Amino acid sequence: MPVLTELTRGQMADAAILTPGLVTSEIVTQGFHSVGKGGVIVVTGLNKLMEQTIELPGSILTLYRKTVKGSLFGDCNPTTDIPKILGLYQSGDLKLDELITRTYTLEQVQEGYDDLLAGKNVRGIVVYDHS
Repeated sequence: MPVLTELTRGQMADAAILTPGLVTSEIVTQGFHSVGKGGVIVVTGLNKLMEQTIELPGSILTLYRKTVKGSLFGDCNPTTDIPKILGLYQSGDLKLDELITRTYTLEQVQEGYDDLLAGKNVRGIVVYDHS
């Protein structure tokens, strides 16, 4: 975190959105320490054992007024938001195809996971050819 401290002149980030494939205590702790006073840490992933405990220093939480919160699917309302997003995509106002970094066939699923873990692919999709 020395780079973050230097870039922010010690103020640290306003928010940290944690999006790992697997949440660990280490990741949440690093996110917690990367935000400054009044900072918000948003955890979007799950851990292997849903009962896993994550400990954070309560005095820093209180004195620095930090907030730790969880978010599932961006806190959207699927009933209204998904049809709205679909409509934006269909009208061409929301560009999603341009975000795809690579497509995989069903037989290439393992390769897709391997590429994701290796950092070669961020937004790959599996295309199922049902013909």
